[in-house]
Amino acid sequence: MATAACGAYRFPGETTPGGGTGTASGQVTAVPCYPVVQPNQPPCARPVGGVEIDFSGNGTTVGTTTDQRGFYSVSLAAGSWKVSLKSYMRIISGPPVVTVTAGSSVVANYVVDSGIRVPVAKEPSTNPHPPDGGSAPGAA
Repeated sequence: MATAACGAYRFPGETTPGGGTGTASGQVTAVPCYPVVQPNQPPCARPVGGVEIDFSGNGTTVGTTTDQRGFYSVSLAAGSWKVSLKSYMRIISGPPVVTVTAGSSVVANYVVDSGIRVPVAKEPSTNPHPPDGGSAPGAA
């Protein structure tokens, strides 16, 4: 009897053999859309197509790719799955772990950082010994 009880125990996030599958789906969008957002401009998020999303759990990784509109859908074994993107973009919003129940669906939308930034204006150097061997500022 004790053997059956020990064999039935599952660690958190561990899938149950024969436990069935469920579906994780959602959309990936990126912000900002423009380097400079005007105060009276509505917020903008653009869909991210072609990004790979990996779901890792119980020693297994299952990957899927978003379509052109940023949508994805993947069938996963019941259990908890850690989510990561194979991209230079980082996740700003969205669940880091999804829990899938057999026979059901879970929606997990993600907002990622697009990496668009305003270029920083370079100030003139005040270094008295410029690296290129030129003259110091103000020198003739």
